[in-house]
Amino acid sequence: MIRRSLSRTLAIRFAGTYAVGLLIVGWWIESGVMRGRDFALVLAVVILLAGATFWGAGRLAASAVRPVREITEHAAQVAAGTLDRRITAHADVEEYAGLVSVLNAMLDRLQRAFETQRRFAADVSHELRSPLAAIQGEVEVALRKERSPEEYRATLRSTLEETDRLTALVTALLWLTRARGGVEVPHQATVDPNAVAREAVIRNAARLPAAVGRLRADLSHPGTPVVLDPQLVSRLLDELIENAVRYAPDGPVTVSTAAGDGEGAGKGVSFTVEDSGPGIAESDLPHVFDPFYRADQVRSRGSGTGLGLPIAAAIAQMHGGTLTARNRPGAKGARLELFLPG
Repeated sequence: MIRRSLSRTLAIRFAGTYAVGLLIVGWWIESGVMRGRDFALVLAVVILLAGATFWGAGRLAASAVRPVREITEHAAQVAAGTLDRRITAHADVEEYAGLVSVLNAMLDRLQRAFETQRRFAADVSHELRSPLAAIQGEVEVALRKERSPEEYRATLRSTLEETDRLTALVTALLWLTRARGGVEVPHQATVDPNAVAREAVIRNAARLPAAVGRLRADLSHPGTPVVLDPQLVSRLLDELIENAVRYAPDGPVTVSTAAGDGEGAGKGVSFTVEDSGPGIAESDLPHVFDPFYRADQVRSRGSGTGLGLPIAAAIAQMHGGTLTARNRPGAKGARLELFLPG
């Protein structure tokens, strides 16, 4: 494929147009349609106009493609370490201004994605380093001198606990990566959302000692069947309930259902988990679903791996729904609401 310069192509096309005009004038002269001074005058005017037009066409074409060259030069300077740069080409016409705007918006998205990925890699490294350092320390202490069988067993038990923590972390990371990459897909079925919420309350009351006597159900959904993956939604509710119990150790935790968006409007179903704890700081609310995000009261450790709420958000996204976090209006505590479209 032969690539041509746009400015040169435009200039050549203008010149070709006037060359055709010269040929026509020459034909007139040759055929005798025009004679004498008329021929010379017309020919001189045509040649003069052709030269002026050719020069003007070159200038016009060059000015037309100059922003494209500037955009290309600026874009070529953007690399992984300079994603904060933006294209500032002199685009005076709507088409070029629109192109610059689209490219800068794309750079904004790339910068956010790159920063998120970099922060995620740093957090994963930190989370993996902690149990590995604990395992190394336990083994080094055990090997410094001869110890009793009971002491060795205690070391092995501690090492096994850290190994289990590592296994849970790696398993959660793998699942989250697969879910975000579209590898994990929901296996949907038609179920009663009230039954899913009720079973979540019973299950977590049995598996979480701190939840005994504190979990409540408020099932306001009419009970009409909805389509969802019951296992994934159950896992999501487990994460939200465990998170609420962890950060509200004394007061009640309420699991509720409602039709539509929680206000009874529209199709779909909403699941809500509310607690009476200290709530979430306003500065932390936009980040509670970020993996390993740390703050004093941020609720990102529902599963003990720092991935509880990110996994819950991924499950909501897999269903085409939303998971939002806010503080309860006029009361203490947080409210995490899952909305699944009908």
